Amino acid sequence: MPPYKPPSFQLAAFNCPICGAFAKQNWTVLYRTQPPSGQMNSIPNFLVAICDHCGNFSIWLNDKMVFPDISTAPLANPDLPKEVMGDYDEARKILARSPRGAAALLRLAVQKFCKHLGEKGDNVNNDIAELVKKGLPVRVQQALDAVRVIGNNAVHPGQIDITDDPETATRLFELVNIVCDYMVTQPRRVEEIYGKIPPAQKDAIKARDGI
Repeated sequence: MPPYKPPSFQLAAFNCPICGAFAKQNWTVLYRTQPPSGQMNSIPNFLVAICDHCGNFSIWLNDKMVFPDISTAPLANPDLPKEVMGDYDEARKILARSPRGAAALLRLAVQKFCKHLGEKGDNVNNDIAELVKKGLPVRVQQALDAVRVIGNNAVHPGQIDITDDPETATRLFELVNIVCDYMVTQPRRVEEIYGKIPPAQKDAIKARDGI
């Protein structure tokens, strides 16, 4: 599956906010009829992007999508812990209006995720360090730290300007889902399949491994 590309102003192709498909977007100006002559005049500062896949359109005022009024962030991994899911969904709702706020909420989501994984939840930096000591894979550590650092710096002027970079904010959602996939979804799937092995064969595996 290709990586998610959020809708962005005058981008040639992105994931359609209506059908979800990654498709070419055909940009055109928005017109209105001028009475009484019936002359067609362009509406200043408005553009329309028509999806090549579904034929539906999004409307943009200056560089902001004003229709449809839906989040362009990836949906949450359904295996996200309940206490994390709330912050994730809230971040999705405000992404278009406040990328900085969304990034900060995702940092909070990571802090709660660390607590769900058995850490104290008081200091996300210390929690990640403890998880590393317990064998946390490097890529997962990098994902957690990316959300932690960007989410924190986004709300401090002069450290990182995420307001003009909604794609970076969108990537943070993807990183949270990646962490969940590795730490929750994949172990659950393995346990489901391993649970189908007959007890006698499980005993043989334990004997083989000296467990």
